[in-house]
Amino acid sequence: MKKTNQTARSAALQALLQMEKQDGYSNVVLDQVLHNAGLDRRDSALASTLFYGVLERRLTLDYWLRQCLRDPKKKPDAAAMAALRCGAYQIMYLDRVPDSAAVNETINALKTMGRERLSGFVNGVLRGLLRKKGELTLPEGDEVSAMSLRFSVPEELIRLWQRSYGKAVTLQLLESFSEHPALYIRVNRLRCSVDQLRERLAEHGVKLTPLTGVEGAAVLENVGSPSELPEFQEGLFHVQDLSAQMVCKLLDPIPGVTVCDCCAAPGGKSFTIAQETEGPVYAFDLYSSRVKLIADGAKRLGLDKIEAGLNDAAQGFGSMPQVDRMLCDVPCSGFGVIRRKPEIRYRSLEQFKELPELQYTILRQAAEKVKPGGVLVYSTCTLNPAENAQVAERFLKENNGFEPMKIDCGIQRCIDEPEHMLTMTPFSGASDGFFAARFRKCKG
Repeated sequence: MKKTNQTARSAALQALLQMEKQDGYSNVVLDQVLHNAGLDRRDSALASTLFYGVLERRLTLDYWLRQCLRDPKKKPDAAAMAALRCGAYQIMYLDRVPDSAAVNETINALKTMGRERLSGFVNGVLRGLLRKKGELTLPEGDEVSAMSLRFSVPEELIRLWQRSYGKAVTLQLLESFSEHPALYIRVNRLRCSVDQLRERLAEHGVKLTPLTGVEGAAVLENVGSPSELPEFQEGLFHVQDLSAQMVCKLLDPIPGVTVCDCCAAPGGKSFTIAQETEGPVYAFDLYSSRVKLIADGAKRLGLDKIEAGLNDAAQGFGSMPQVDRMLCDVPCSGFGVIRRKPEIRYRSLEQFKELPELQYTILRQAAEKVKPGGVLVYSTCTLNPAENAQVAERFLKENNGFEPMKIDCGIQRCIDEPEHMLTMTPFSGASDGFFAARFRKCKG
């Protein structure tokens, strides 16, 4: 039963407007809107499709819509723009939605939200888009401006990747980030085998495909929300990207070692690490609400060896004893995960210019808690050399007590980089864009 009179399209519009005003995380904003809307599963799925589709294709949609505006230089009202994008996405990308329904239901959504005064303007522009639909094309060629419109990625980010990785790799990145990512999980082998979980999930019509190279990693298909599955609630698996699982593998968390995940929330890497070692695993975060996420997840998975706690890694680790393995998965710009968080692509590089100094500070503080002979892994989920290779290079230069450790985990290198660094991409055997560097603390 619905809690409100909202529709799938009005929910999508509301979420898009909140993103414009709050600049929040897409998954958090959408979850809150859908919870309050009380839609059934089918309408929730449509709202999600529209919401993420508009975020992913915003630059492309705006390019088409400008050709249908009487004055392309005049910016429409925020609610009108959200409705135009939502309608245009249905018209240009959702073949299963009839064009007439795309227009009419978008107008109805505006009325549901109390924005009826915008109906005439939005209706006129979308009708104009319908008339021009067969003629509209996107610029071809390898000019940055053309690629920006085709892939809906800002020009400054494309230029950064071209300078850093070359034109060929940049094109592969843009193509990969235009595809929908697989849903990766980590099987909790302390509670079940991969085969046992596969059989259980098959009873719900969910397909599990194990992956080679990372034991316990798998892909799920034919699933809505994984958290609604009883197997999830029983702690038989947790959702974790393949690249993140690769980072845990680089840490080599063998039984008998102590581990610290110094920027751990929401806890996925800590969970994976704790399934491989006898503990303890110290898992810290800066905010108490996020520490609770780690603790709750550990409890669900039965990982009592995880010691979740509040700590500011940039200020050090107090009385925590030295550990054999230290993971520094630091706060970053997130440009490697734009398939999952499409709003990140539109954030300015200027917004993140202070991050490398914070990242280096955390890495240096964490290094002090590594035992002689211990392993230190630095990682991010971004594709920005200023946050990746440059931080790792500075660490080696300014910390003589550490030496580089070769990384060879079966992932194809797509760029020229030192053997102790690894840039992961969707087309190189990983999934999301990640970076890792590995060091060993010298003995004596």
